[in-house]
Amino acid sequence: MSRQRNKNRLTNDLDSSEEEKDFSDFYSEEAPKEKRKPSDPEDILSRRNTWVIGIFIIVAVLWRFDWSPMKAAYGIGTSITNLFESEETQSFGQNSNSDVMSIPQLDYLDRVRQLDFGSTPSTSQITTLYNSGVSIDYLEALDDVDYLGELNYSSVIALNSNGITSEYISGLEDLDYLDEVNYSGVIGLYTSGVPINYIEHLENIDYLDEVNYSGIIGLYTSGVPESYLSTLDDVDYLDEVNYSGIIGLYTSGVSEGFLQGLYQRDLLDDMNYSEIIRLHQSGG
Repeated sequence: MSRQRNKNRLTNDLDSSEEEKDFSDFYSEEAPKEKRKPSDPEDILSRRNTWVIGIFIIVAVLWRFDWSPMKAAYGIGTSITNLFESEETQSFGQNSNSDVMSIPQLDYLDRVRQLDFGSTPSTSQITTLYNSGVSIDYLEALDDVDYLGELNYSSVIALNSNGITSEYISGLEDLDYLDEVNYSGVIGLYTSGVPINYIEHLENIDYLDEVNYSGIIGLYTSGVPESYLSTLDDVDYLDEVNYSGIIGLYTSGVSEGFLQGLYQRDLLDDMNYSEIIRLHQSGG
């Protein structure tokens, strides 16, 4: 009986061993099938493209460096090093500029606030003045002639950017003309090249109050000399004609001698400037 049980156990063990073998054989046969599965065409194309691009890049780099691998390695390394050094230098430069500019700018803010603006500019407006290159000396010069109170920050920037010197503004103040002209008029006079002595001559012949800044510019740019204006004053005709009439007389060739001749004949009081021009052109 015991022998029979042992025989049955041996039979069962053999059967079990065969089942395990069959099971392992099944998987060992299936696994290679998975490995042998054909690749997807898109994967093959992708790998091929990667190889082609890689080979192209290598060839291009070698060509760039005369087909020398050592030169190529050195060139790439140098480019990377220069890139990092450039970024570090730029960052350092920005930080340094920020630190250097902060101290004078704060001093600029404090000094501007002490000046007699009509309306004290805000911090951002003062910063704009600073960034526009308006020096504190320029602002103080305008303040010294009591002109800063007539201006705002944008008009100061306009004067400075057009090159209007503090000496020119002081010259206008000496003639009491700053009260008669706004900052755009000052810019117009200066950029048109009208010198202070020309304006001073108009003051000396009592004509400055009769003409605005555009009239002064017109007279000067038309080439009307100071002597011609003096002659009109001498023959008492300056009060009878406006600046456009003076320009008309001069550009039409009416000479100082012709005007003096009409004055001596007591004819000027009865003639306007256009009649004088016609008489001169007729040879009268």
